[in-house]
Amino acid sequence: MRGDNLIELFNSLSLEEKIGQLIQLNPDFFSRNNAIKTGPISSIGIDENMIPYVGSILNATNAQDIRTIQNEYLKKSKHKIPLLFMADIINGYKTVFPIPIALGCSFDFQMVEETAEIAAKEAAVSGIHVTFSPMVDMVHDARWGRVMETYSEDTYLNSQYASVMVKGYQGTNDPNKNIASCVKHFAGYGGVLSGRDYNTVELSERTLREEYLPAYQAAINAGCKMVMTSFNTINRIPVTANKKLLRDVLRNEWGFNGVTISDHSAVKELINHGVAENEKIAASMAIRAGTDIDMMTACYANNLSQLIKNGELDIKYIDEAALRVLKLKNDLGLFENPYRGANSIAEKQYILSKEFKSKAREAVTKSCVLLKNEDNILPLNKDTKIALIGPYSESRELCGMWSFTVDDKEVVNLKKDSNNTAIIFVLVLVVKC
Repeated sequence: MRGDNLIELFNSLSLEEKIGQLIQLNPDFFSRNNAIKTGPISSIGIDENMIPYVGSILNATNAQDIRTIQNEYLKKSKHKIPLLFMADIINGYKTVFPIPIALGCSFDFQMVEETAEIAAKEAAVSGIHVTFSPMVDMVHDARWGRVMETYSEDTYLNSQYASVMVKGYQGTNDPNKNIASCVKHFAGYGGVLSGRDYNTVELSERTLREEYLPAYQAAINAGCKMVMTSFNTINRIPVTANKKLLRDVLRNEWGFNGVTISDHSAVKELINHGVAENEKIAASMAIRAGTDIDMMTACYANNLSQLIKNGELDIKYIDEAALRVLKLKNDLGLFENPYRGANSIAEKQYILSKEFKSKAREAVTKSCVLLKNEDNILPLNKDTKIALIGPYSESRELCGMWSFTVDDKEVVNLKKDSNNTAIIFVLVLVVKC
């Protein structure tokens, strides 16, 4: 869509339609049946009148379902503004690669970029438009539960991996093989005190800028389309409501003109942080600070319109955020083809292809960190029997915490499989029998 046509479309939208572009829900809200609403549908408490205006969907994962949701949505849409489909694709979509902390051990930037290219290809033909990756939080505390999702404890390496992952995902913006990248978690999430997730971050300005911010900036410089806010506080201010980070640094200093999105429920969690008394105040604080999309809460949906009508919020905050979302949809070509690369036939052709599996095997080989068995310190020889002990000895759940889209049946377990072979490196208990 031409720029002037996009502005014309934007100017034709009602306030509620603009706010809708700033709301992200999961596919359960778009079920075609009349099942009883339970779980997040009931607990989130969203005004159901806003659901037809919602701008993006979280974690829908195959071409047929995505095409169906998009088709049904557009039938009811006055302005035919397509949905954006986003998902957590961290270390591969269906073809799974080593977790990011392992990929970081390869020191092979080209290979890592190729893993992102393959993940993007599989995701694109499955109908996904955006991945919440790379995660480039600096981590110095191994107790933190998200260590596996980052690439390094070194600022330079983290920045290099941030850049190549963005390039691998986004490529030439080909709808059939590229998706948009959303770098996360901006900023400083890996510096939480005591390694406790969601905790406070206490960093000096110098440490923040020298060690933590460069990797996010590298992703921005590589052209990433989106940035996700982190749960934590910086200088006692939650990032989702942190104007200094989201406006002064991200937009004014770095020149980022893409879309920002909260982490899951982070807008509402401003209440838990103690900086917002209720969802209305949380919504006002987040949109003013520069958080464009509210992921999986009702804060924006239920409160932004009333804040505008009561004169408590300048509509400019809604306008700038909604226009950024529309520009992203336009950049991805969704107005011309709302289904983009979603293709069930292509899914069967590319997903888990022999070529992709071969690259995954290469990535495993290059990512392993081994110690030399000098002077045969390990009592291993062809006559030694090895006991595989523990819950994962026969499990096929070996792809990492963030491999939501994996089919476990495709995973080779640690025991010898007569139908498959795999390179296996595992800490074992050596038993002489």
